Amino acid sequence: MRMATYCLMLGVSVFLIGCGEKKMTITQYPEFYTEDLRSIAVVPFQSMSRDPRAGTIVSDVFARTLQQNGTYTVFNQSDLKAMMDQQDLEIFAGTGDAAAAAARFKPGGRVQALMVGTVTMYEVSRVDTPQSETLYTTNNRGQRVPAGVRHFTVTRIEATVSVSAALIRVSDGTQIHATGMEAGKAVEEGESIRRDQHECLRVATAEAVAKLVEQFAVVRKDIGVGKDSVRLAREGVGGQRNFTDKFSSEDRAATLVVNLPVSCDRNAFRWLICRDKGDVELDGDSFIWTRRAARDGGMSWDINPAQLAQDGGGPGSYTVQLLSGREAVVTRKFKIDKPKTPGQGPAGRMERPARGGRGGDAPSGPRQNRTPVIDGNPAGGE
Repeated sequence: MRMATYCLMLGVSVFLIGCGEKKMTITQYPEFYTEDLRSIAVVPFQSMSRDPRAGTIVSDVFARTLQQNGTYTVFNQSDLKAMMDQQDLEIFAGTGDAAAAAARFKPGGRVQALMVGTVTMYEVSRVDTPQSETLYTTNNRGQRVPAGVRHFTVTRIEATVSVSAALIRVSDGTQIHATGMEAGKAVEEGESIRRDQHECLRVATAEAVAKLVEQFAVVRKDIGVGKDSVRLAREGVGGQRNFTDKFSSEDRAATLVVNLPVSCDRNAFRWLICRDKGDVELDGDSFIWTRRAARDGGMSWDINPAQLAQDGGGPGSYTVQLLSGREAVVTRKFKIDKPKTPGQGPAGRMERPARGGRGGDAPSGPRQNRTPVIDGNPAGGE
């Protein structure tokens, strides 16, 4: 029997963020990521903005942020000076020739890939707008009357940084991954401002860089998950799924479907079924989410309502939970009712044992080592 605590609502860091949604923290992996890619050199980005220093400034911030992330060993511009002469660095920063830069490094050396990029916008503006307002007072008859004019200035500072990047393999000069243009923006406005132009540029740069890092590195990320991430269904005419939360205690075939965002790729989850407000796990399985599952409409498991009712004390209310670690991300209630006519289940019920579930004569208790199905085929990775 499973630990009873698994059937409780464990929501330490999972909480509501919208109508019917909960927030959970996942580890997000870039699609190209493999553990054998361990070291990256960030070369000076090419500047196509009005500021010729923009490429160097942004690439330095990017290298520092990527290093703090910890996914890779990162070589910054200072490290590169020991590997490439200054002229090569300056030429590359001006031309953005990724193949030429990759050729400067020996395959099998300390650097496995190069991060190259282009800054297309690195701008900050300041507008000071004189304004005035009439001041009022109340006279001895209680009337509101003008008392003078206050003159003041409203300052608006707006900074925008736009940058794209690509990761190049040193061994053959091929492109591993490239981003579109990512932008960061910072605005400060008012009579008294807290951030000057330099600080607004720094904030905009940090925002753009953070978006790039999320595409290249393994990051922790908060996402929203809706109740319909876990659904139950009967098989209808032509193999179509009829989603429902009501079953009969004579139903021996039903389907549990889990559908999560692609960003959950490579994260571990578990589903389990308990009697509502009960503490005994009646069925469940652990699984690793994949991009293939997200593309193909989810993972599915066959379950057996009749067996659940037999193991769970008869017809009544049950819950299926989706857990990330020990935290319940989604909880869905469903009912297993007595059959409408003794000895006969509802129309359309399938009498065969479920593929991934248990037959009526199967032993009680949760099954182990079940294989989920993706698009009609056993899930086995990408």
